[in-house]
Amino acid sequence: MRNLALALLFTLSFGTSGSQSATVKPPEPEAIGEVNLLDSSGQALKPLPEEHWKAEGRPGWTTSTGSIKLSGERSSFRLGANEKAEFVFKTGTPEAVRLYLFIQKKDFRYSDLVKVKAGWKPERDFIPSIPVEVTKFGESSYKLAPKSPLGPGEYGIDLGGRIFTFGIDQ
Repeated sequence: MRNLALALLFTLSFGTSGSQSATVKPPEPEAIGEVNLLDSSGQALKPLPEEHWKAEGRPGWTTSTGSIKLSGERSSFRLGANEKAEFVFKTGTPEAVRLYLFIQKKDFRYSDLVKVKAGWKPERDFIPSIPVEVTKFGESSYKLAPKSPLGPGEYGIDLGGRIFTFGIDQ
């Protein structure tokens, strides 16, 4: 009887410790076309703000530049310098999602996307976005993670023509 009680106590102690070490994955985003930060504990999703943008061209003598322009000096969504920048979203075209660094000016932010060289046959050079890795996250969503750590600055994630922003503080 004593051995049975010890065996039961032993089994229960391993059963409890195993369930405590299991990680709980946050639920997937409910809506298609929204971007969420996967918080550093991996337990919750925090929605990023969507900002309206406009396309802007800056003409030059030999080369013109096409940009995305956002109002305001910075995003309302802030990350600390050491926070992990991983984002979860639902979309039908995960391969088209892009991460851009925005340059801050007094009352707006912009990111250059294309340079067009003048001539008889204009040449377009697309400016690459920040390299990212997009992987499956759950049944119907994806996770975006930069391939290198992001430095302080203003960023935007382009999800099918919708821009979701965040900033990283020093």
